[in-house]
Amino acid sequence: MQFKDFAIAEETGWSEDSRADAYIDLFAPVSDQLIPHLTSAVKVAPGKVVLDLCCGHGNAAAALSDAGATVIGLDFSAAMLARARQRVPSASFVEGDASHLPFEDDHFDAVVCNVGFGHLPDPDAVLSEIARVLRRGGMAAMTSWREPEVSPTFQIVFSAVKAHGDPSLAPPAPDFHLFSRRSLAKEALKAAGFSSPEFTDIDAEFHFADPGDFVDVFEHATVRAAMLIGAQTPAARAAIRDAMMAKVASDYNAGNGQWRVPFPATMATAVI
Repeated sequence: MQFKDFAIAEETGWSEDSRADAYIDLFAPVSDQLIPHLTSAVKVAPGKVVLDLCCGHGNAAAALSDAGATVIGLDFSAAMLARARQRVPSASFVEGDASHLPFEDDHFDAVVCNVGFGHLPDPDAVLSEIARVLRRGGMAAMTSWREPEVSPTFQIVFSAVKAHGDPSLAPPAPDFHLFSRRSLAKEALKAAGFSSPEFTDIDAEFHFADPGDFVDVFEHATVRAAMLIGAQTPAARAAIRDAMMAKVASDYNAGNGQWRVPFPATMATAVI
């Protein structure tokens, strides 16, 4: 496997109950903002069978199920799946590998994946599997966070790491922004057998009552960013934290004791 160390770190990190709970408390409020776009794109309706890939704690599965779809969620994290089963008893949840889906060909009317590809070591294999399990004419809708060049959130994080630490310390990993880099996304989708790709940029933002909450998101509610920050020296970690807090405090004060940091995303849709 090309990104073996990354894959191990992701699976280990998301097996932790504390990280799953931190994600739900700190990160999910912003990823939830993308879900209405996904459900609208795949025209979810009663009778449709939909796969929620990289389903996490079931936030997209809940919306799909509420709209009447028959929902199956898949994730590699047993910790997340335990929370999903409790949250969405009307859906079914399976622990598995997104690059080797345990489903028959032509099984689903639609597949959604809400910012899940950043956790997967082999995106091309996953796209091929999505294409295999979709019925002809079925749609895939997938979101990813926008690249650092246009994302204030990532600019804050990576500028602080670059200024006070070593950005090269995290293990090599696939492109976190696959679907926001449209030329690359089109190539990957075409190679997997998809057609009619479309892209929609989505405005989302973090809301915080304290600038320090922004840092807590990336230290406690992620794996990929937490690996990078955690690999730094103690002095560098402290400086990175201070720099991130200072930037949020100075540039993103929304008044009334609130801070808002934009975290834009892109949704890619394609038909098989």
